[in-house]
Parts: sequence; C-alpha cells; structure tokens
Amino acid sequence: MSGFEQKFRIFSKQCTEDYLIRHANKGLYKRSLKELDHGVTVQYTWNEASVGCQLTDGTHCTLENTLDHWECSCPADNICKHVLISILYYQREHQTEDTLNKGEEASTAELAPESGLDEMHVHQAGQIQNTHSHGMKSRFRWMVESDLAPLIKSYSSSLIEEVLFRLRYPEQIEVLEDTLLTVRLVKQEIEVSFTEEASLAKALCKVKQTAGNMAKLEALLRYRMQQGLNDTEAISGRVHDATFSLQTVKECRSMLAGLLKTGLARLPQSYMAQLETLAIAAHSGHLPDIERGLRGIQGELQLFFNRHVRFSMQSMLDRVSKLYLALQVLEQEKVSAFKQSQLIGSFRSKYYAVPELHLYGLGADAWETRSGYRGITYYFYCFDDAEIYTYSDVRAVYYEDNQFSYTEHYGSFTPWLPNLTFRQFAGEEVQFRSVKVNEEHRLSSGEGAKLTLLPRTSVEEMNLGKYMQDIPSVLAEDARSFELFSVPKERLAMIKVARVVEHRFDKQSQDLILTMESDHGETLDLTLPYSTEWQTMIKRLESGYGAGTLEDFYAFVRIEQQQIYPISFLKGPTVISLKLDTGYGRTGRVGRL
Repeated sequence: MSGFEQKFRIFSKQCTEDYLIRHANKGLYKRSLKELDHGVTVQYTWNEASVGCQLTDGTHCTLENTLDHWECSCPADNICKHVLISILYYQREHQTEDTLNKGEEASTAELAPESGLDEMHVHQAGQIQNTHSHGMKSRFRWMVESDLAPLIKSYSSSLIEEVLFRLRYPEQIEVLEDTLLTVRLVKQEIEVSFTEEASLAKALCKVKQTAGNMAKLEALLRYRMQQGLNDTEAISGRVHDATFSLQTVKECRSMLAGLLKTGLARLPQSYMAQLETLAIAAHSGHLPDIERGLRGIQGELQLFFNRHVRFSMQSMLDRVSKLYLALQVLEQEKVSAFKQSQLIGSFRSKYYAVPELHLYGLGADAWETRSGYRGITYYFYCFDDAEIYTYSDVRAVYYEDNQFSYTEHYGSFTPWLPNLTFRQFAGEEVQFRSVKVNEEHRLSSGEGAKLTLLPRTSVEEMNLGKYMQDIPSVLAEDARSFELFSVPKERLAMIKVARVVEHRFDKQSQDLILTMESDHGETLDLTLPYSTEWQTMIKRLESGYGAGTLEDFYAFVRIEQQQIYPISFLKGPTVISLKLDTGYGRTGRVGRL
C-alpha cells in the first residue's frame, strides 16, 4: 500500500454518513448510494499526494485526503455525486477486510480468560471499553484545550476583529454531538460542524467564503465561552495595531504639564497655535484620540479667551486630566497592545453587521457644534444588550452655500424602510436584522439592513436597566468620573417625573430652566440653552406650552458638566422630542456660521 493510500484510507473512515451529508446534502448522498447499488464501480490510480478515480460512467475525479480540494470532469461547481461515489465505493471495497480484522480481535478477546489473564488485565480491558464509549466526547476535546494561535493563523486581523465584536452580543447556541460536533448559531440560523481534527479549515459550514470563515471562528469561540473560556484578551493582540509616535506623546504631555503649571490666567493666546501644531503632529503620528483631545481643549480655551458664558472650568479640567493620564500611560509603554489601542483610538469608525437588534425609540435631539456641523441624533434603547444606540444625520455647514434644514431632515424618509419618516422612526419600536453598528453603538445607514416595525410598548411598562434613574440618584452621581480604557459615552438617563412646577428664562446664562418634581417632592432643573435656531421652541416652553398640563411622564435627558439637558418627554406610547416636536420654526435654514 502506497503512503498516500494509507492517508486516504484513514480519511475514508472519517467520511461518515453524517460528515458527507453535511459537506454535501442528504439528497446527493442518497443518489450516490443508489448509483453504487445499480453497479457503478471505480478504478483508483494512486499518486504521491492524490488519487485518480475513474468511474464506469466515464467521469474522472481527483481526490486528496480532504474534501477542501477535489476535481471532477463534470460541470458541477460544488461537491458532486461522483466525489461521494469515489469515497463510498472505496469504503465498501475495504469493509470486508475491516470486518475480518475486527473478528480476529474479538476471537483474541474471547480466548483471554483461558490464556490465564489475571484480574489486572481484565480491568485494563474494561478501561479500554469505557474509553471507547466516551471516545465521542474526547475526540472534540481540542475545541476547548487547543491553543488558539495556530488555529487562527490564517485569519486576517480585520476578520478576527469583527468576530470579537459580534461576541459582545448574546447569541443562543445549540450543540449536537455525533460523528461531528455541530454548533448551531440560533439567531443567525447557521450551523458549523467540527471534525475531530484540530482545524477550522476542516470545519463544515454551508455559508461560503469570508462569511463562512467568520461563522466557523464565531461558533468555536461561542462554544468555548459556553465551556467557561474567555479568549477575548488572548487573541486581541492579533487585532490591534499600537504603532504610534512616542516623541509626539512626550511633547504633548510636556505641553499639558506647562499648562497646569502656568494656569489659565497667565496663559498667552499664542498657546492656541501650539495646540494646533501638536494636534497636526498627533494626526501624522497615528494618535487620533490624542488629536481629538487636543482640539477639545482648544475649543474650551477659545471660550475662555472670549469670556464666553458657556466656558466651564470643570469641563476644562476633565479634558486636561483625561488626556494627560492617557499620554502618561502611553509614554510608559507598560500596558498591552489592546489597551494602548484603546487610548490611541482610530481615525475612522469601523462598522460591523450584527444579526439582530430589538430597539425602542426614545426621541431625537437636534444639535450644532462650534466646528461647523449640524445634525439630528436619534436615540434607542436596545433590549438585546441593555445599551443605548444612536443614529445621526449630520451635515457640515462651514461653507457659505451649505445649509441644513432640521424640519426637512426630520420629515425625510429613512434609508431602511420606504414611507417611514425619521419623525416616526424616533418614536417606534423596531426590529433590525443584519444592521451594521460601531463600538459607540451608532447605527449605519448602509445597505443590507432589514427593518420591521413592532407594536410599541408603553414607556411605563419598560425596564431600561441602568438608564432608569430617580432624581436623587441623578444628582448624586459623580459627573466627573471617567475610565481610560473604555469608549467615551454620553451620560443619559430616563427620569420619572410627576409634573413641571416652574419654567423660567435665565437672562444671564441665556438658558430656559424647567423645574421638575417627583412624586416624593424632589426637584430637578432641566436646562435648554438659548439659540436663535430654537427661539420658537424656547418661547413656547417658557409660556407653558404643553409642559404645564403634562403630568406623570418620563424625561429622557443628557447629563454633562453638572447640567441636565432634556432630549424628550415620554408618556404611554408617545414621544415628544423637545427641539423638534414643540413648534420648531418653519425655515430651518442656516447660512454661514
């Protein structure tokens, strides 16, 4: 017997009915057996690393000791009946020989007591039999015991990154053990069958190409998670590129140290130019989050130099402290590549498809930035992972001819469902399938997502988890806390309100203040900063429009710099987005900022 024939013989024994059906399909397998019963035979020509199979129907196949590589003279693109016939015929030809060998082994076992085998040998024979009965389980021990590094060697960093992202979302798996170990991803309706060989390439999956490779890795990692193993930290080094300019980090930290030493009162306005120079250096030094941090400090300083009423010393200290600590950690180079990447950030946000999202609309907020952008952000609570998701419609308006109409965009149709406007979308309960999201839980408007409207649950029946807060907890929470190794998040809360007890306009700060009261008598001030864009809304709310008669409702708010800004009011199935649903002006046009 040639060396390759021995390999092929071992391979043919592994080609059980279950294995072949999952690699092809049940119908094809049955047709192959039928043709064998009708007299089709195969002649084998053994080569160094393959075997030529000549079928009596005139077809010729070339096989290896794997079903990943094969050739057939028929026009089929996928595995065909001729390949199955070639394997099954070889199995039948050698079945008699295997049966005779087993018969000899059985005869030896029967003679064992008469041969004077002692008690210890009988016990060993029992152990062998017991091992065989548990062999099914032990054949797949590699799935929890193998080192992941060689298993994922052929996987690109981007594919591993996407799989790690998908693991954040709950997914039920079903495991079936027979001649293969099959892991079914229930929500995705994908099955991956693993062989006893420690290889992802040998795993079977109906989904092809990149999506299939991703499903194989996801199924393996979810199976390992079910067995109590967490591989996220172990394989994250394959994903994250922590290459950056250490010199730029040192220069930025030195500059911030000088700022803290000098103080704002004695700081020259030329400091703004230094910040701009370092921000450009951070960009070219592959430090995107450092660049954003420097520009944030630059914006705060601009308010300070202009003696603007909206300048906040607390916000300034928060920005400087967080950036200084991040720079210090990067300069010391003592943390893993994964944690360094969290501090470095990325220039472009990556979006990945998740199988399913069940979202509950919380309202919409219109906004503008000092850097020349305007947009509307839509907020949703996700039942799947108890987090807030957003979708933002943003436009740059820093050129003279660029305009942005809030009413026009709020009334336009969504990209996922015809005839559904964003105004309706903000207050719906929806089910997304195959929608793309990023690490900040922002939804993408890209193609492929399917949106279904669901009956909306009343807000009183909702449990928003950590976002459901009362007035004392909102006031007591430390607004200045932050974590270096986490994605920055807006501080959002849903507060139960009994009534609006007062509304007043603060001329000094140019803010409208709405004072809320709870059932227990606690009060909370909600702040709406004045802007000419929201003049109509401010005047209507100031005169008590709508809010004066509203009782027992929920306020969805954003908390920043010890101020609480309302986004929407909710009661029953209804959502009122304050800036967009309470008498926004008709023109909505903006010129040059």
